[in-house]
Amino acid sequence: MKKKLIIAFIVFTAIGLGIFYVLTTGNVGTKYNTVAVQRGEVGKSVQDVGRISSRNIRRYYGNGTNKVEKMTLTLGDYVKKGQLLLEYENTMDLEIQKVEKQIQALEATYKNAQSGTDMESISSARIEVSKIRSELESTTKDKERTEALYAVGAVSFVEFEQAVSDVDELQRNLAIAQNTYNKLAKGLSANLREKYEAEIDVLALTLEILEQNKAQSVIYADVDGIVTEVNTFEGDSPSPGSLMIEIQDPAEKVVLVDFMVDDAINVKSGLEAKIMDFNLDIDIDNLKVNQVYPKAFVMLSELSVEENRQTVEIGLPKSAEALAFGVEVETRVMVEAPREVLVVPSGAVFQKDSKQHVKVLEGGALVEREIITGIRSDGKIEVKEGLVEGELVLLNYEED
Repeated sequence: MKKKLIIAFIVFTAIGLGIFYVLTTGNVGTKYNTVAVQRGEVGKSVQDVGRISSRNIRRYYGNGTNKVEKMTLTLGDYVKKGQLLLEYENTMDLEIQKVEKQIQALEATYKNAQSGTDMESISSARIEVSKIRSELESTTKDKERTEALYAVGAVSFVEFEQAVSDVDELQRNLAIAQNTYNKLAKGLSANLREKYEAEIDVLALTLEILEQNKAQSVIYADVDGIVTEVNTFEGDSPSPGSLMIEIQDPAEKVVLVDFMVDDAINVKSGLEAKIMDFNLDIDIDNLKVNQVYPKAFVMLSELSVEENRQTVEIGLPKSAEALAFGVEVETRVMVEAPREVLVVPSGAVFQKDSKQHVKVLEGGALVEREIITGIRSDGKIEVKEGLVEGELVLLNYEED
């Protein structure tokens, strides 16, 4: 009897050890969270924070010489093109009167020397020639700058065309003014005419400088827009180059995004974009990239790390006019259009020996497999090689 009990005990012990071995070393108690490889649409995009701005911004700076005599603007004012913005104290009128008297005296001197000649008309014609020449020189330089900006896409063809037209018009006006002067001065002797032109040109130049200074004492709006910055007041003497007034055109609103250069290099004009901000309930899609600014710059990150960045401009529809300037919004640009490919969740892929791998469920067991991946988007990864549709890959592993 004792012998039977001992045998039974040995048998039950062996069975228990077998069960314990299975429970501790086999697959019992092991859970595999798998997901099927399937086809799906993925595209490549770049994303960063953008800010609402305008394509048409005008900024007005202090000259450091005069006090502000008149200035009634406040933040948020809507101004029209040509509206008076600011007026400095004007000290040029007296100086201009002095030069005008000198011109009259010069006319009287040459009138006595050249009896019967209308020196007043000759002086007016010569001053007009001098003014147009000076204006033509300045406008030609502006045209050259505009042409250089147009070559890199920083200004539109319309702006470049207008600059060329301005130069052409002044050249025609100069030819007319010069012809008028030549006719009036025909009666002057060569020596007298040469001496007179030298003296009148000096006075004309002085008069032009004074009139330019007088013109700079009054600032008018260049565009219709909203006053977004005011940094001066009546009685103030703004320092040279300091920003006094900023105006932005709300009809030309855009989003400016300072992408990392590595991302910006993939962005091209015409690509689709969207902006979103769930806190402000902003979600606008079907936008287009207007341009990528040609000049990159360096800025410090929040961790004081230098970053190379490049600004991308994205157009906004009329419906976005209510968005406040300066508002920051998450912005996404699609650099590769969505296409149908094999995909797996990004949580299924891991890196090993600088290559991408997954664990595939084969016959109830996990087999590690190398794969070739492509685009990553919205938590999904394109699989170019290594898997077929329908296979199960490990998403995560849990052990009870």
